[in-house]
Amino acid sequence: MMLSEISSADLGTWMYALGSVIQIAATVTILVTINSKQKREVSFAGQAVDQKEFDRLVAENAAVHDQLFAKIGGVERGVDSRLAVRLDKFEAEAHESRRLMHQNISAIGNDVAALKKEAELANQRAFQMDAKIDRLIERERLA
Repeated sequence: MMLSEISSADLGTWMYALGSVIQIAATVTILVTINSKQKREVSFAGQAVDQKEFDRLVAENAAVHDQLFAKIGGVERGVDSRLAVRLDKFEAEAHESRRLMHQNISAIGNDVAALKKEAELANQRAFQMDAKIDRLIERERLA
């Protein structure tokens, strides 16, 4: 069978089979590589030290650790103080913003109350005028 005579479905099947074979081969290769025994040696090049030298090294190590913890503590305190300053600033800004917002809302509320009162007065005047017009119309009918 020639390559040009293979249909696209057959070509897909052959490609799938080839891909599966390659994947299986890769998996087997990885498993063989992982499971292969490698010679591992651990050696210590240093010499054993006496107790005085060991105690001195432990003391130096402890001093270095204390210095590192002191630096970390200083950085932490600095970050805490900067963060506290920022939080205080944001709280003050939020408080001021709320105060201004309440002030503006109060002004709007006062304006609305004044408009409501004016509308009530205008309605009362309209009712009074309506009553006067009714009385005038009544007088005209009687006369």
